[in-house]
Amino acid sequence: MYKKVLILLCLAAILFSCSSKRGNVLYIFNWTDYIAEDLINKFEKENNCKVVYDTYNSNENMLTKMLNTKSSYDLVVPSGDHVAIMLQKDMLEPLDKSKLTNYKNLDPAILEQARNFDPENKYSVPYFWGTTGLIYNRKFISASVLQSGSWNIIADPFFKNKNKITLLDDAREVVGAALIYKGYNPNDTSDEALKAAKEVLNVWDSNVSQYDSDSYKNEIQDGTTWLAQAYNGDALQIMINNPDVNFLLPKEGASLWIDNIVIPKSAEHKELAYKFIDFMLDAENGKINAEYVQYATPNQASLELLSEQIRNNEMVYPKADYIAKCHMINNIGEEVLKIDAIWQEIRK
Repeated sequence: MYKKVLILLCLAAILFSCSSKRGNVLYIFNWTDYIAEDLINKFEKENNCKVVYDTYNSNENMLTKMLNTKSSYDLVVPSGDHVAIMLQKDMLEPLDKSKLTNYKNLDPAILEQARNFDPENKYSVPYFWGTTGLIYNRKFISASVLQSGSWNIIADPFFKNKNKITLLDDAREVVGAALIYKGYNPNDTSDEALKAAKEVLNVWDSNVSQYDSDSYKNEIQDGTTWLAQAYNGDALQIMINNPDVNFLLPKEGASLWIDNIVIPKSAEHKELAYKFIDFMLDAENGKINAEYVQYATPNQASLELLSEQIRNNEMVYPKADYIAKCHMINNIGEEVLKIDAIWQEIRK
């Protein structure tokens, strides 16, 4: 009898141990190169847990995986328009802000912008914000090609038959850039606007070697790519290590976006997810993360800890007059099918 009890107790201990291990794992789905790894290690130590970290390179890929696989993530980082899409599909958990003691660190102005896709700031926490422009390697492109400072550098005859330009693998960003170049809002799906954008994209496409959101990070340095559409923070990460690489915000304006942390309804470790969000909202942790990813932080307390050099870098924090020319990419509902049709045509 004693042996049976002992065996049962051992089995119970093993089962409890396995259950505890499963319960102490946090599953995160985020963009590539979008967090300081030291912070993950720090969080694991402070919370005696394991972080499983998967990545994606576009909102579309993220959403497809979320909808079509059994993978259950506790935290995901969609851009604003995809926060709205996920809300429409009833995929997101409303946030209990009483569990986020550092929520007060967020910049009220950024929270106000986030109301464009999350009207009550009820489901999402701003993670970083930024703009999209052009990264280039000065070793291969003369100043005369770049002097216009326009999106239409992509069409310059200098690049003909060279296969040295890449654009993002993102329909809204690529079509949006063409719309902005032609003087339209990237959310404009009128026949007139889309006809103008399509004409531009057909010209640009003749100089584009591929549509990819990751490859340019290496290829812009080794000369495989000379010019690429890029997110400003990604560009700055590269520029730190390569003085030949530079970035420009096109004179016509650019897309302005906010990436956000959300908790899916399907999350299995919500309490640990709240701890991670609050950990990232800590002023010092936010500073470390902002220095690593090189994007603009929505964390006001973290911003105050950053060096003056970073705070005054207009590639990260553009001046108000340039911001005025930028546009949030919004969820446009079924109208997005018109943009997708153009996207599929130029991708053939």
